[in-house]
Amino acid sequence: MSAVAMTSPVIIGAYADATRAVAALGGRADARPAAVLPRGVVDDDARLALRDAGIECLTTLEAGGPAEAGWLARELADTQGWRLADGNVGTPGAGGAPGDVVGWYELRIAPRALTTDRPITRLHGARQYIASFNLLGQGRLNQRCGELLYERLSDEGIAPDASFDTVVCSESKAVGMVQVLVESFGVDRYVVLRKGLKNYMPRAPRAPLVEEAASITTAGAQSLVLDPLDLALVEGRRVLLVDDVVATGGTVRAACRLLGRAGASVAATATVLLKGPEPEVPRFVALARPLL
Repeated sequence: MSAVAMTSPVIIGAYADATRAVAALGGRADARPAAVLPRGVVDDDARLALRDAGIECLTTLEAGGPAEAGWLARELADTQGWRLADGNVGTPGAGGAPGDVVGWYELRIAPRALTTDRPITRLHGARQYIASFNLLGQGRLNQRCGELLYERLSDEGIAPDASFDTVVCSESKAVGMVQVLVESFGVDRYVVLRKGLKNYMPRAPRAPLVEEAASITTAGAQSLVLDPLDLALVEGRRVLLVDDVVATGGTVRAACRLLGRAGASVAATATVLLKGPEPEVPRFVALARPLL
């Protein structure tokens, strides 16, 4: 994988401030350390101290204190299969109902260039939490993610003509970022795989291509659809496949199957975040591998 591997076990603890977190978790080589702090004590200096020590930063909601930080550390350890740091026993109490925001996670896409706090929410129908990474409506975040992905791909030697002919993404959260990416490459046209059939799509002489896909963040069945009007952009061409997040890999694998049926070959696959095992797709590149 082209992203830095983050496969070490996670150890998480709750602390009153960043100084105590660094003293307890700093310098660990046996695990990926994470600290939950009351949100009110986390300022820029605290964030920098945790980054310099290689410690992931999670915080409570605005009004949360040490008790809420202890509960969140215990809840995440229990649900995510992480190890609870010595001396952290958590605090009994009601947790968030499915879908409730229970805290915040500092997502480090590039620790010195781009960090953003993302809400920690519980998935409906599962005792599992994610830090929601929603690019929709986020102008500056789309811009920086597109620029960083362009820089990374360029460093990997993945560029138009040399490696690929067409850029393809799935709707809809990645579209704004991909717009920045193709402009950075000096490319005009790109293809967006739709999440359903549209009445305006031609059915003859060539019908839309449809491929079933599974996504951890989408309830029920999901389909990827290639508009026949876009076939000429991918048929017989090398494709750079781009997504914002890869979790189970179900969407990118379905996209690869769909593009293969359209006569395209996927030359490389790129994403901002990898949240699960690296999928078996061509030349995979990810900018970051977050905890949640």
